[in-house]
Parts: sequence; C-alpha cells; structure tokens
Amino acid sequence: MGEQGQQPATASWRDMLERMMELGLGAALLTKEAAAKFVDEMVRRGSMTAEDGKRLVGEMVEKGKAQKARIDELIAEGVERVLARSDLARRSHLEALERRIAALEAELRARTERPPAPPSG
Repeated sequence: MGEQGQQPATASWRDMLERMMELGLGAALLTKEAAAKFVDEMVRRGSMTAEDGKRLVGEMVEKGKAQKARIDELIAEGVERVLARSDLARRSHLEALERRIAALEAELRARTERPPAPPSG
C-alpha cells in the first residue's frame, strides 16, 4: 500500500482525537507520557506509522494544554461569579481595611500623645 492507503487510517485517528478532545477526554491524555503510551500501542497494532504517531503525540499534548488552559479559565470565571454573589470579603478588601485601621490608629495615637491644647477663654 502506498501513502494513499495509509491516509484513511491517519484521518480516522485524527477524527477520533478530535472527538475525544470534544468529549473532554483530552485532559486524561494531557501528559506526553500518556499520549506516547496511547500512540505506541496504535503503532504496535499497525494502526498508524511511527512518524504519524510522533506527530499525533505532539498534537495531543498541544490540544491537551489548550484544553487545560480553557478549563482553568472556566474555573476562574466560575469562582469569580460565586465570589461576586457571596457575602465573603476578598483578601484585597481585608488588606485595604487593615491599612485604613492602621492609619486611624496612628492618627489616634498622635492625637493622644500630644499635650492638650490650652483652653481658650
């Protein structure tokens, strides 16, 4: 078989990879080691060439990274929505309050440490 005979097998694995990524299975194949193990098995079975396997591992790892980044982004957006609806103070708000309290305490100390002003009269 020439290259034309190998093309459908490669295309079908590409289709399968796309479907797996769409279904969220890419996260399980995120590591290069897991992707390489999967592809090595396909090469061993004769389902793809070693060269196609290397290319597929690279694609799987890149798609897995992109998918992980998108999942991280979705999680961060979800956390932001929950925090916005909740009655919890954020660290930045607490730190701002701590700075205001420290400034007020310093001002109060400065006022109480000064000698009292003479009565006007």
